[in-house]
Amino acid sequence: SHMKYLIGANFKMYKSHKDLQEYFDQFVNNYACFVNIDLMIAPMTVCLGTASEMTKDSCVHLGAQNMHYEDQGAYTGETSPLILKELGAEYVIIGHSERRQYFGETNQMINKKLKSALQHGIRPILCIGENLEQKELGISKETLKIQLREALQGIDTLDQIDVAYEPVRAIGTGKSATPEEVQDIHEYIRSVLGNEKSRIIYGGSVNDTNADILIAQPAVNGFLIGSASLDPQKFLKILDVVSKKNK
Repeated sequence: SHMKYLIGANFKMYKSHKDLQEYFDQFVNNYACFVNIDLMIAPMTVCLGTASEMTKDSCVHLGAQNMHYEDQGAYTGETSPLILKELGAEYVIIGHSERRQYFGETNQMINKKLKSALQHGIRPILCIGENLEQKELGISKETLKIQLREALQGIDTLDQIDVAYEPVRAIGTGKSATPEEVQDIHEYIRSVLGNEKSRIIYGGSVNDTNADILIAQPAVNGFLIGSASLDPQKFLKILDVVSKKNK
């Protein structure tokens, strides 16, 4: 298949405008625009406008880390999809485990956000994942299936949605998923989705030392990278590894 890999960088709540300037100065000059990769970088939402300026002649696609599902309204502190479009965001991360865990996002809210993003032509990356307790109870797949079913309810075509599998247990526990586990779960997610166009990418302690073994798994269509993307040199190394894989 000629599906491009999707590599996403989630900067979370890191990097000021000045940090971003330094980052993109290094990054944009050294990134070779690999033909088999769609590259998405999601800075803090308030930095999107600036990031858009810094990347305007590059092949970097910008993403937002979250959005509200309404175009406007009395939603103090929230960000409208209309503004994200205006600021140059092409992607949006929806339902990240941190949003679920710390900000009480439910599958039902995530469903509304997905529908809104699609309506506005912003490509969503839907995050799903099980926690350690669910893994130990042996209900990993069941958990993922429920997250997918509820998040995708009433959405007819999934061609414009990518899915990121992020085992919550692999974040800060030292119990990261093995490449075999990742391959198995990705195959399962594909079977639940039942479509070939969505990219199913892996997030959970991806770094410049394990990227090659993870991307070697045929069902892994890319990565969503947190801390390893904050260092432009490390991130470029990961992109280089992925660029050498032929899909």
